[in-house]
Amino acid sequence: MLPFTQARAHHLLPENDLQCSADFPCPEEITRRVDFWIEVFKGWKKEQAIFHDPDSPERVYSVIQTGEGCSRSARKKVKRERARLKKALESLATKVGNNQNITQKEQHLYQLFPSAKASEIRKAAKSIRCQGGVRDGFLKGLQRFHRYSALVDSVLEHNSLPPDIRYLPFVESSYNPAAYSKAGAAGMWQIMPKTARVLGLELNATIDERLDPEAATRAAAKYLLNARRSLMELARTIDPSIKTTDINPFIITSYNYGVNGMRRAIRKIKPDYMSVLNNYKSAGFQVAVKNFYSSFLAARHVALNSDRYFGQYAHAEKVRTQTLVLKNSTSIDRIKKVFNLTEKDLKPLNLPLTRFVWNGWRLIPDGYRLQLPARADNWKSQILRLGTLPVEKMAPGAQSYVVRKGDTACGIARALDTNCRELIKVNHLGKKAVIRIGQRLTIPGKVIVVQKTTTRSGFEKPISDGSYRVRAGDTACAIAERFGVKCRELIAGNQLGRSAKIYVGQRLTIPGAVTLSKGVAELNNENLYVVKPGDSLCLIAQRFSVNCSVLGKLNSLKGKSTIFPGQKLKIPGYETPNTTETATALAHLDETIQAAKNQSSAPAQSNSTSDSTPGLSQEQRDDLQNLLDTLPELGIMVSNASGQPVYSIVSEIDETVGHYADWLGLRSSREIRKINSLSFGQTLRVGKVLKLPVRNTSDIAKFEKKRMEYHQVLSESFKEHYVLYEIEPYRVKKGDSLWLLSNEFGFPLWLLYRVNHSLGHSTLHAG
Repeated sequence: MLPFTQARAHHLLPENDLQCSADFPCPEEITRRVDFWIEVFKGWKKEQAIFHDPDSPERVYSVIQTGEGCSRSARKKVKRERARLKKALESLATKVGNNQNITQKEQHLYQLFPSAKASEIRKAAKSIRCQGGVRDGFLKGLQRFHRYSALVDSVLEHNSLPPDIRYLPFVESSYNPAAYSKAGAAGMWQIMPKTARVLGLELNATIDERLDPEAATRAAAKYLLNARRSLMELARTIDPSIKTTDINPFIITSYNYGVNGMRRAIRKIKPDYMSVLNNYKSAGFQVAVKNFYSSFLAARHVALNSDRYFGQYAHAEKVRTQTLVLKNSTSIDRIKKVFNLTEKDLKPLNLPLTRFVWNGWRLIPDGYRLQLPARADNWKSQILRLGTLPVEKMAPGAQSYVVRKGDTACGIARALDTNCRELIKVNHLGKKAVIRIGQRLTIPGKVIVVQKTTTRSGFEKPISDGSYRVRAGDTACAIAERFGVKCRELIAGNQLGRSAKIYVGQRLTIPGAVTLSKGVAELNNENLYVVKPGDSLCLIAQRFSVNCSVLGKLNSLKGKSTIFPGQKLKIPGYETPNTTETATALAHLDETIQAAKNQSSAPAQSNSTSDSTPGLSQEQRDDLQNLLDTLPELGIMVSNASGQPVYSIVSEIDETVGHYADWLGLRSSREIRKINSLSFGQTLRVGKVLKLPVRNTSDIAKFEKKRMEYHQVLSESFKEHYVLYEIEPYRVKKGDSLWLLSNEFGFPLWLLYRVNHSLGHSTLHAG
């Protein structure tokens, strides 16, 4: 006969006196669940792997040393231990089912199942979860906690939020303001890109306020206030006697699962946390969500008892800084030179500045509150000197750039608003377009489309003396296009030399002094493009680096005209100094450009370790890294309705209607919502075609540039923290969703779309 027992393996999971607060209750049913997370935070180290039941985490089967917890590098050990436990549980289930005696060795597992049902044990054998210890990380979090706790406490008090919320960042980031998750969340409060815009945080090519501890804390408080209001309103329609303390567990859980998710759960079950935890069924309501409130309570307990668990530990020193509000946009190089500081000095103090700024791709925007190390003289002389220097502007003309980790040729070209093909040619990168860390590249001016044939009548004289004074941002070919002349003629006429360098204030002679107004030259037949389904005029123009309005004029397309599949469009000749290519060559991207898009910056030395991926060649690593630099189609489509042009886009991951309003320069999203019949608060579905209120065609280019930069900065941030080194096939199961897969395997949703081109914007289906 089997022995009867209710023991719960206390030798692996001790009990704790939680002493919960009035704001955040500890239901008796989850105390053992909280005990599990307390041990994860204060007991088990990162070298240890804990094997347990995902639905009842307090059911700990074993704890082993793997050296790397449950990470990929330890997967062989993890797989072996999981297989051993599965076999042991299946054997135990058989013995329990047949009422056979169990061995002394099996006692531990048997004691974890008080009900002693064979079916329960057999079910548990199919789902064994591995959890790594985080004692080391929690200790670092405690050290940082003392640096930021006063700030967090102040924001919580100002918003009348419970003070115990100060322990939530332990669960999110271990109080690390520079934290970046594989799913794309960033900062101390782990805010997702899409949520950042809703909470009023700036996230663009230059600034990511999710990494600003103060701004992110205010945003988190805003989220929690909105969650409390929304969940309380719903709960009181079901039970008017509900108190805030009853809803607080839902508010905390919503930080992981979302307010709408919690509303669905409350509506389906009732506003009782334990009832929802035990009875709510949803594809997204899984291990991480179910354990979120318990892990929050555990973090609170460990932080309050840190001296007992960690002894005396050094608190992170509060960093003394001086704030300088920039009056003008400024390069990071100028800041370094004027203040004689290095990137190592400045970067930890200015986490919101993106890789675009540190790479020199963009200027620090005016109004930014630059943090400098505190100094006795308050940097007075340096600040005065900075104010006397001329205003900087990002000129698209020739410049140089030193390759950094994660760069690719085409990624650099896109960030610097130049042409990848030209960058490859100017730097003689060869067919593979391989670049190396530390390599200095020449960045050519923007490639401009000019006419290949002679001009006809219909041009007007732009200026009386036939000359033009160069302004900031000009390039020789851009000026040539503006006045409807050949770029090489302008270069030759002004003896600019092979590099075609010009400088601000220089006066150029314009050959013929003509400007494009209404007539455009005819082109050769080889410069024809056949319109495909889904094309728009501006998308085609973007593809061939052609001005959209020039392309329209060339093909006699007016504002109300539409294009259709099969239609043949003339493409202006593509001509720059030392380059002559036709539309035919451009339509079928040459191997060099494709190779460039398939290449990552190789390490400076072949024995580099940080990015090394065992078993993969450099070429294979480059192909994988390319996925981080490949953006979706982000152009605006133009169609016709009742004789009027209609501008539209297809919504992408991490975008909101508010983003579109920002990129169009609108004060609010009201107009966009109105023309698309979208109510406020309605979730924007990925893949939805949305109309845009474009008032001026110049807004198209601005919108597309800002949209592209937004998506590129997400890629650049990801590259700064992770290396993509493997793609695995996965067969979709019933109940799967992209969000679930992203959370389970750990990657941002946008990357899932990039490695699954055939997915489009369709929903998943089993198989």
